[in-house]
Amino acid sequence: MHLTTTSRTPKLSPRKHRLASRRGFTLVELLAVVAIIGILSAIALVGYRRYLTSARTANAKAVIGSIRVAEENFRAETLAYQSCSGNLTDYFPATPNGRKRHFYDQAHLQNACWRELNVITDSPTTFGYALMAGGAGTSPAAPVGLASPPTWPATAAEPWYVIQAAGNEDNDATQCLMVSSSFNGEIYVENETE
Repeated sequence: MHLTTTSRTPKLSPRKHRLASRRGFTLVELLAVVAIIGILSAIALVGYRRYLTSARTANAKAVIGSIRVAEENFRAETLAYQSCSGNLTDYFPATPNGRKRHFYDQAHLQNACWRELNVITDSPTTFGYALMAGGAGTSPAAPVGLASPPTWPATAAEPWYVIQAAGNEDNDATQCLMVSSSFNGEIYVENETE
């Protein structure tokens, strides 16, 4: 004798079938979705922060490039470079503290010198800039605060300038420092993510 078993699925009424097909998500499914969204947003936040930091340092590099162009234009007219700072930590428009400010500050003592140099910037900056220059036969200013600074000649054969920029996004003891000079076309950067 052969027994066969048949499983019968209960026949649902059309109304109950619609209700069963509209069943919501379980708590575990919702928690999994929330966890995935949290992980993705954390990754996006880190990427966005990196983007903001690189945009600020790119702005500082652009301002340094603008200062370099202004210095070369000034030298073409006067045969000397303009020195606007007493030392390489005398920052214009202000000592960096993470706040944005317009490049030209009427109250700053060096404002007239920077205006005469005619540095062109297109946006506010969070960095401070120092600019020292000298003539042939003088010793170039040494960068300040760098762990491994670039080297310049002990005595310059021609007129020279040195630009130092500092930024401090989180207003702590560590600053992002950038240095450039008339000796080469490079911009030396240290602590770029600060």
